[in-house]
Amino acid sequence: MPKQIETGRSITRKGRSITVAPSPFNKVKFELGVVLVLLPLIWLVVGRLIADSLVQFAVLFGLGSVAAVWLVLRTRATLRKLEAEQDSGAQQK
Repeated sequence: MPKQIETGRSITRKGRSITVAPSPFNKVKFELGVVLVLLPLIWLVVGRLIADSLVQFAVLFGLGSVAAVWLVLRTRATLRKLEAEQDSGAQQK
């Protein structure tokens, strides 16, 4: 039986929800999760709707490229916003 260390806090969690620490990138993380869920689903649907393999590849490549560019642009925008906030905070001091 493992030895317990007493810290005054309970080891078990009261709630079963998943929490994420506050971060300016949480929106980008959420969008990445949406992309990672939707693209495999689209892959399954495209396989049923389009018979030509080359067209399937073109559709999936196009959607994947759009998703990648979207995530890169959102990440860069978030970084620019953070840098602007840090610069304005440094100038106020």
